[in-house]
Amino acid sequence: MKILGIIAEYNPFHMGHRYQIRRAKEVSGADYVIAIMSGNYVQRGAPAVFEKSVRTRTALNAGIDAVFEIPSFFSGASASDFAQFGINLLDILGVDYISFGAENDNHKLLDTVSNILLEKQTELSIKKYIKSGLNYAKARHSAIMDGGFGDVIQDGQKVFQIKEILLSPNNILAVEYLKNIKLINSNIKPIIIGRSGSGYHKKDMEKDKFASATAIRNELFKARESSNYNIFCNDKFVNLIPKENIDILNSTGAIFEDDFLFTVQRNFLDKIYTGEELNSYCDVSNELANTIKQNINEIKSKSFEDFILSLKSKNFTYTRISRAIFHILLNHKKKELKEIKMESDIAAYPILLGFKKSAAGLLSELKLRSRKPVISKMSSAKNLLSEISLKIFENNIYCDFLYNSIYFEKYGENPYNPYRRRIVIL
Repeated sequence: MKILGIIAEYNPFHMGHRYQIRRAKEVSGADYVIAIMSGNYVQRGAPAVFEKSVRTRTALNAGIDAVFEIPSFFSGASASDFAQFGINLLDILGVDYISFGAENDNHKLLDTVSNILLEKQTELSIKKYIKSGLNYAKARHSAIMDGGFGDVIQDGQKVFQIKEILLSPNNILAVEYLKNIKLINSNIKPIIIGRSGSGYHKKDMEKDKFASATAIRNELFKARESSNYNIFCNDKFVNLIPKENIDILNSTGAIFEDDFLFTVQRNFLDKIYTGEELNSYCDVSNELANTIKQNINEIKSKSFEDFILSLKSKNFTYTRISRAIFHILLNHKKKELKEIKMESDIAAYPILLGFKKSAAGLLSELKLRSRKPVISKMSSAKNLLSEISLKIFENNIYCDFLYNSIYFEKYGENPYNPYRRRIVIL
C-alpha cells in the first residue's frame, strides 16, 4: 500500500487543492491520501474561516481519505515550525510520499536552497541578522544571499531564481519541508506540484485560473453582511469550490479576524494588568510588546487590519504581527516551545479528525505503521500522550473553546464541545 501525505490548511478547500490531490496521486501511484490539516487557527496568524470539522468534511468529500490535525501551537507558527511539526507527524505515521505546491516546481533549485539552510554558516548568519534587528524572514533571505556558497550563488541566473523563491510563501514552505525531511533523515519522497492557478497572495479572482484561498476569503469577507446566506451559490464561487462542497459551506458561518478583535483587546488588557510579560510569548520581541502596550487601550475601529497597521513598522511585517497577536491570545509561550522542540519528534502526535468509510484499510495500515498511537477518542488522549504532548493537546482544547465562543457570539450556535468532538466519517 502506498500512502501520500499532504500538509494543508484548506482555508477553504478549493479547486486548486483538488487538482493537487489528483495530480499527486497520478504521479505517485498512491492508493490513499491523508491530510495533516491546521485546526481552528492558520499559519498567517488568524482564525480559520471555517471550523475544522467543516473543513475536514470538505477535504474528505473532494479526494482526501483521512485527516489529522495540526494543533494551534504549530498551525499558527512560522513556516519553519509549521513545516517541522507537519513533517514529523507524517514521518510518525509512516507515509511514503509528501506532495506540496510551489510557485516554482524546479525540485533541484528548491533542494539547493534547503541545503543552504542546513549549512551551519547559514544558521550563524541568520542569528547575526536577527541580532541586528531584522525579522526572521528578512534574516533568512539575507543569510542565503550572503554569498559564500560556491557556484550556487555565483551563477547570476540562480541568484535571481533563488530571490524569486524566497518571495513566495508556498516556495518557502516547500523549502522548509525539504529541509525538515533531511533533518530527521526521513524516507518520505517529495512530489512537488507547480501552482497552476492564482498566486498565494492574489486577492482577486482571475479568469480561467484556480482562485487562491486568499481571493476566496476576500470575497467571503466582502459578502459577510449580505442577506444571502447561501453565499456559495453566488456565480463568483460556483466554479471555485468543488460542487460537492457547496451545501456543506452554505450550512455554516464564516469567522474572520474582526470577530476576534475585542476578545484580543480584553485578553491583552487582562494580561498586562496582571503583570504578564508579553515578550514571553512566541514571536513577540521587546519592541513589539511595547508597541502593543502603547496601542491596546484605544482601538479606533472595528477592523482587525486597522489594529495591525497601527502596530506595523519597518521591523515587523503584517503577518509577523498577526501571528504574534494570536500567540499571545492562545497562550503560546517561548519557554514551552523550547521544551517542545527538545522532545523527540517535537512531541507531535496523530489526532484523527475524520476519514472515509472506504478507507478503513488505510486506518488499519496507519495503526500498524505509526510510531505513536492514532488518537480517535479525545478522552483517551490523557493516557496515550507524553507530558509535553499533553500540554499541546490541552492548549489546543482551550483554543477550540475560544473559537467556539466567538462562533456562538456571532451566530448563536455552538459547533461542539471540544472534549466530546466526534470524528467526521463519510
